[in-house]
Amino acid sequence: MNIYSLLKLNRFVKSPLIKGAGIWALHVLNKRYLVLFFDPVLACNLQCRMCYFSNEEKRKTLKGHFLEADLSRIGKAIFPQALKLQIGCGAEPGIFKHNAAIVRLGKQYKIPYISFTTNANLLTSDEITNLLEAGLDEFTISLHGVRKDTYEYLMQGASYDKFIETLQAISTAKTAFPNFKLRINYTVNEQNLEELTSFFDAFKDIRIDVLQVRPIQDMEGEIRFIKNKPLFNKRFNEITLRMKEECAARNITYIAPLQLKEVPEENKSSSIMEAVYCYLSPRSFWQEDMDWRNETFREYSKRTHYASHLFKMIFSKKQYPKNSLNYDIQ
Repeated sequence: MNIYSLLKLNRFVKSPLIKGAGIWALHVLNKRYLVLFFDPVLACNLQCRMCYFSNEEKRKTLKGHFLEADLSRIGKAIFPQALKLQIGCGAEPGIFKHNAAIVRLGKQYKIPYISFTTNANLLTSDEITNLLEAGLDEFTISLHGVRKDTYEYLMQGASYDKFIETLQAISTAKTAFPNFKLRINYTVNEQNLEELTSFFDAFKDIRIDVLQVRPIQDMEGEIRFIKNKPLFNKRFNEITLRMKEECAARNITYIAPLQLKEVPEENKSSSIMEAVYCYLSPRSFWQEDMDWRNETFREYSKRTHYASHLFKMIFSKKQYPKNSLNYDIQ
């Protein structure tokens, strides 16, 4: 399944009414529509300055991990409804020792697309192979600097040399596993924005399939805001248009908010995200009142009349916060 074609279709269909009705219909027909964001462990080996893991007080509250024995129950509870499974969301899944088991379980339940989001500093060649042999569809690698000094400053505890070594190993793995995708997520602030102009010089030998560029959001980290936002927005818009052209020339899917604006736009997809977004972690499991150890998604839906909730959402007048990060996908 090409998940990026579905994302493009979602952007093409503008009507929240049509999208909401589609989600409701998929639910009633017992079809897949959930996007699972799965943090098997709440911990990180790094303290990136834009992330809450660089906030010592916040870091103390992020604890817990699933047991290997929990995985089969989690799979039974919700994997049959998953359109996509992303392992790693707000923490580093590389710390967890059973990621290949999660991928195998996902493929056992026929999840069409499984990705693994990581800072890549803990991955070994053997682990890369194990994940791909299990059926992984995508590696998503977090990156906060093109140059070594910027990378290691913004990603405290990381090794640029190890990062490059891992990128090369993943890229090389495409020879044996040609169908998986390598995605780079680049989060920008005022310190690393200009480096994007040399991105393809630095990574010209890496077989990248997808590049996402996104401005910093407040994640309660050491760095939270853009100080000179008008100037940053102007320069971001200039650079991201150039990156779009560079990606098109290399047949790389490019994801970015192509025009940052001083007055944020309303994010009309918020209600849809509420319907399809499913976060799983040792501290929370999608809906607070779902007993995932003892009931499945379908059993929960029947007990709570969840189809009625989705139907009402189609016509909801709920106001969602404005968001300037309505991503475009090329």
